[in-house]
Amino acid sequence: MTPRAALCLMLALPGALAAAQAPVPGAAKTAASASPELREYAKLPVCTLSADGLRLAVEPCRTAPARKPMPRRPVAQIIQRMPVVKQAPQVAMPAAPPSPSLQTLLDPPNAPKALNNCGPTGCNDASGARINNAGPGTAISPSGKVCNRNGVWLQC
Repeated sequence: MTPRAALCLMLALPGALAAAQAPVPGAAKTAASASPELREYAKLPVCTLSADGLRLAVEPCRTAPARKPMPRRPVAQIIQRMPVVKQAPQVAMPAAPPSPSLQTLLDPPNAPKALNNCGPTGCNDASGARINNAGPGTAISPSGKVCNRNGVWLQC
């Protein structure tokens, strides 16, 4: 540690023994019970800088007692303004698509149809139209569409 750093450290701790140095009611009992090192430290002169300001005027020395009341640091109070928050522009909602008809909701166009009366060559649907088998899991509707067959369900 450099002598300048040690000097700064000693001057930066002015209130280390302020309680032992300040006259407080009932302090006679405390001072009497203080350790011999504390009493010797209290006898040392207060630390001051030499005329050139680079070293201590007297060594060893003790830190200066704290001032009562402790003065406040003169620092300008800077209060910055809050940034202005712009509201997001209102976006027009797109028009809702037309709702599907009730018939489309009740009977969707690609909904699976139930088959009945199935045999090795095909089945009949609920309206009685013949659905012919075209291989495993495949059938051909009366209009000629290739459809998927899963058990008794047909989806075209």
